[in-house]
Amino acid sequence: MRRLPAWTVAVVLASCALAPQRAAAADGFWVSLASGGGDAPTEYAEFSFDSPHAPIVINQLGGVGGGQIVTGGGITYLTGSAVPPILVPTTDGYATIASGGDVPPGSIPRFAGGTPASGAALTGSSPDGSNLASITLTQNDNGSKVLTVGVTDANGNPLGQGSISVGADGWWVIGLGTAALDDDGGPVIVPPPPPPPVDPVPTPPTDNGPVATPEPASAVLLGVGGLFAAGARRVRRR
Repeated sequence: MRRLPAWTVAVVLASCALAPQRAAAADGFWVSLASGGGDAPTEYAEFSFDSPHAPIVINQLGGVGGGQIVTGGGITYLTGSAVPPILVPTTDGYATIASGGDVPPGSIPRFAGGTPASGAALTGSSPDGSNLASITLTQNDNGSKVLTVGVTDANGNPLGQGSISVGADGWWVIGLGTAALDDDGGPVIVPPPPPPPVDPVPTPPTDNGPVATPEPASAVLLGVGGLFAAGARRVRRR
């Protein structure tokens, strides 16, 4: 097998290096909603928008009852004095808003492996320029519920909305925080680097090697020798 010239290999490697790859374009703010009745969610929804560094404030809260906001800085119970506006710290991590403390781990995979926000939620705080979130939990006639989360910017322009169904005795959880976005608006996918080039293995010969052919002079000598031997035998017989 012929080996590729060195300049051909260099061109191929350069083409691989210059080929476009999907990479992170920016961080986006994600809102994940999950609900279920056991150890795994039965419904899941999420949306995102591209203003991850603006503070987010819950300015509307209806029907949630005994929910709680959980961060690395502590738990804020959505009962009694915990009424909007509520600043949810997401500048250095994510926060969860859940129906209770029995939400199964891994129910919001968007934030799996992430870091919870270091600060606790603050009631009565709404910094200028904050994105505004509304959370409502409405009940149907059959006992099931619908959880809806909507987010607008500080001027009331819609940024996104999602809804999920919640069983009569089921749990629900909301995740708020940043995550990387690619050019298509989905999770970042970084392909592995191409493998290093491998020299081709030489193909072994299929024949048994060259066959030696006697030279003409050698053939003549062999013939003369044979004639001499035959003559010698005839002389002996006499």
